[in-house]
Amino acid sequence: MGPFDRGLLVIYTFIVTVALVWAAAAVAGFIPPYRVWGGLNMVIGQPQAVIALLGLFILGGARLFWVGVRPRRRQAVVHEATLGQVRIALTAIQDLVEKVALAQNGVREVGARVYPGKEGIRIGIRVAVTPDINIPATAAMVQEQVKNRVLEVTGVTVQDVAITVKSISARKPRVE
Repeated sequence: MGPFDRGLLVIYTFIVTVALVWAAAAVAGFIPPYRVWGGLNMVIGQPQAVIALLGLFILGGARLFWVGVRPRRRQAVVHEATLGQVRIALTAIQDLVEKVALAQNGVREVGARVYPGKEGIRIGIRVAVTPDINIPATAAMVQEQVKNRVLEVTGVTVQDVAITVKSISARKPRVE
């Protein structure tokens, strides 16, 4: 669940909780009936606002329902072996990708993401490089090295390796 869905869940839960507390107070007699009806008449007097709020509330509920029941993203790549399943976590492949990319000359920082694809995995890499390299040649080398190494170590086919150069920096990272 992403940040948008979490925020929506907080707002949705807060509104439902306030409405239920208000209804319970009315049923228990803590709120006089004339205040309840007066408040409802004031709100119902604006049907466009009520319809808009109900529509938003229904859309928010539908979104939260979908997030709750949709199939989860695979967190591992599964191989069927003769003795059973072998699961390789996507984070393990991500760590491998980062190590391979960092081993290339001129690559300073690496951030990798691994996504399941239809016929293997897809890899996205964000790198910071030094200004003394040929970026297209280095990127092609990183792509080839990552693809070959992932196939060699995990046996997983790599569909594509997308590289984004996030910065060109001459300074070396500090070691603390």
